Amino acid sequence: MKNLLENQRFLYFLITVNLMGAIFALYYYFEQLMTVPVHLWIFVPSSSIVALFMACSIYLNLRGRRFPLLDSLAFIGNFKYGLWTVFCLVYYFDIFYGSYSTMFYSFMLLTHLGMFLQSFIVFKWGNISWFPLTLSFIWFEINDIIDYTIGTHTELYTNHIYPAEVAAFTLTLTGFIVGISLIQKDQIISKICEVRGV
Repeated sequence: MKNLLENQRFLYFLITVNLMGAIFALYYYFEQLMTVPVHLWIFVPSSSIVALFMACSIYLNLRGRRFPLLDSLAFIGNFKYGLWTVFCLVYYFDIFYGSYSTMFYSFMLLTHLGMFLQSFIVFKWGNISWFPLTLSFIWFEINDIIDYTIGTHTELYTNHIYPAEVAAFTLTLTGFIVGISLIQKDQIISKICEVRGV
């Protein structure tokens, strides 16, 4: 896996996949965007935006340009919306999976699981620190509040959205905690070794 993450062709492939995913997600959200005021559009196509964050993060790091805030947004965004979508597709299984939609939503589940897995790539460049990660956490919490007060969250085709809301807030916080843990992993490992007397 480490060799794969050092392979520039693979990383450029990921950039392409994320750009294609961002475009496809805009198509997926198109009807919902048409029902929302333009000034709220940034809160609707969540998967599209975080896929774009990831594509830009990888590209700029490959070019030797450091943008810790972008890396942090890419991490929390892909971590959160990757797992959130997987959760919703499983929890609302009866809504999304039917005779004509099983293949499509199975594809969606796999691609969003991939978003979650790729979120960790940004840590290989060592740009992320407490401050940009905290700003990213605040942004996604604001996004959650707007999603579930104004109704800009992804259409779930049900009024029973509370589980999805809880999952969104929980995953935003979890992504932040995981990110902080990864930033501090050397110190954490050192403390564990001290406690164990290694």
